[in-house]
Amino acid sequence: MRPKNEAYLLRLADQEIAYQIERSSRRRSIGLKITAAGLTIVLPARAPIKEAERAIQSKLKWILAKLAQPMPAVVALAAGSSVLWQGQAKFVQLAAGRTRLEAEILYVSELIPLPTALTRFYQRSAKAYFLQRLGFWSEQMGLQPRQLFLSSAKSRWGSCTALGDIRLNWRLMQAPPQVIDYVVIHELAHLAELNHSSRFWAIVAAACPDWKTQRLWLKQNGALLFAW
Repeated sequence: MRPKNEAYLLRLADQEIAYQIERSSRRRSIGLKITAAGLTIVLPARAPIKEAERAIQSKLKWILAKLAQPMPAVVALAAGSSVLWQGQAKFVQLAAGRTRLEAEILYVSELIPLPTALTRFYQRSAKAYFLQRLGFWSEQMGLQPRQLFLSSAKSRWGSCTALGDIRLNWRLMQAPPQVIDYVVIHELAHLAELNHSSRFWAIVAAACPDWKTQRLWLKQNGALLFAW
């Protein structure tokens, strides 16, 4: 048996596709993700490897296009750097006291390493903001989650468990408010339909008619939210 995440190679007629396998006991369908490390196929726990090969062949055009795109460079944070905050650029400035946002300037404590200070600020702000949006949309949709947790996942914006616990990625605080709302609505809809059936998407569409636009924003810009 191969160890988890060992590299595989699929030979096609005129090219070779290198990829890794990741297993997930929570997945019911096959997922694909492309990072700086390359292509990863996420399989349900007991799915055969052949399923990964079929997924690659069915999405080959998309995979090749994504692999050909340059990955966003990691930003070297420093005073004067710009970071995203709810879809808008804010400028980092070192200052005394607690990290805080004032108009277009994000004042960051000079007593803590910059990435650490930013992460703590985004996470603290995310918890409060997500709770507010969950409260609003819970009332609108008539769906009540049990608990909210922050996530630092590299490939998922949110998740919902059968127990009703919702996890939202704190990096979403960099996305526009309407995109954040879409993710909140998406996870709340899983409280009624723990799948991606037509019934699930009907629930999402009732609360967020332009959900395809918001999902497309994440697909096109999601890598920017991991730039630092």
